[in-house]
Amino acid sequence: MSTEGLAGFAALKPAIISKVHVDLAKIHPFGTALNGSKLIHFECPTGTIESVPGFEPAFKATVTFGGDWFSMDADGQHGRVDFKGIAVTEDGHQIDLRTYGIVTMGPEASKVFNLQPDMCTVPFGYIPAKSEYIVSDPKLKFLESSVLVGNARVIVDETGVTVENRQSLVLATEAE
Repeated sequence: MSTEGLAGFAALKPAIISKVHVDLAKIHPFGTALNGSKLIHFECPTGTIESVPGFEPAFKATVTFGGDWFSMDADGQHGRVDFKGIAVTEDGHQIDLRTYGIVTMGPEASKVFNLQPDMCTVPFGYIPAKSEYIVSDPKLKFLESSVLVGNARVIVDETGVTVENRQSLVLATEAE
């Protein structure tokens, strides 16, 4: 595939990995809304947010509160992630994280988001996402005016269910 004539597209810089743990004992099904979408609230009370090696400024935070106001389209083909969470950095600063994603409901995703007993890991490739931050740490202020896009997966293992989102900073590039 030729890239000639395609100058001006943004570049991506790997930046942050967030991992939130779903509390399977605290799932709140809403049911079907009048518009036909299925709504479920997943509590995600723990996890981590951490910069990738080499990203500056480096930071690590612990999730202290979180939830996903998840909805599934009426046709069952796509789900909509609406995660909101709070984390505290190792320096004691607050982070408000918001992540929005669209899930292509393949066989693995359908099992997880419909809470089937035989649910299994949903690999990368089904959940593109974008994240937004509000911070109390001056060194992380740039996150509030940055665009971050991600690629998420859902890990199902003996410890439970973890949603991992690998986020890249969108960088403006010069057109040639």
